[in-house]
Amino acid sequence: MSAEEQIIQRISSAGPTGLRKTELRKEFPQPDTDALLEKLSKDGLVFIDKKGTAHYCWVKESYMQYLLKVDPKFRLTYEAIHSLEQTVRNNGDRLLLTIGEINSKPYQSVCENAFQETHLEVKNINENSQSTQVISLDSFKVDFDEAIARFSTSIGWVDFGKIRGDLGKIYDLDEKEFYNIAEQLITKHPDKYELSSGGYEGLTVRGLLHGFVRCI
Repeated sequence: MSAEEQIIQRISSAGPTGLRKTELRKEFPQPDTDALLEKLSKDGLVFIDKKGTAHYCWVKESYMQYLLKVDPKFRLTYEAIHSLEQTVRNNGDRLLLTIGEINSKPYQSVCENAFQETHLEVKNINENSQSTQVISLDSFKVDFDEAIARFSTSIGWVDFGKIRGDLGKIYDLDEKEFYNIAEQLITKHPDKYELSSGGYEGLTVRGLLHGFVRCI
């Protein structure tokens, strides 16, 4: 077994705790130990980081476990990426909509004409009466953007269901009404929003459910 393999094996045996660099020098006193560690670090086989007042060494898997335990920001980023990977795995390949894809969706005369207006009339039917509520798309956009900022992960994605739960209460909208307005908003501002497939509810584009949105 080469000196590099012995060092990697010893560091790996330390697990997420890591192995103190000074201890490694004691166990492997050859003069080129530091040079070997530098080479292994450049090759991505060993990770060296400061913990407390001393430098420790990890192999890749152990270093990730260590960061997940001690670094909340890294953990949130990792969990967000893992969540997206799960969504892609469950729903096939992920589609990121371009402006052309959004605009190429077939128009439905009455509904799509309404989507180009600044205001939308939403009919709220109660048990004993029917009333009409006029919603400003500009106001809706402000609240929509604020919801994205409030609920977004570290990489910007938000589950559509969270936004609907928040804005649905503000504007007294059911699920269908909310997504009608959300579709109007994204159609009107295709350069401001990006959609991702997956999730349990959202906008259906070309037969594929897109349950995540973020601001570009």
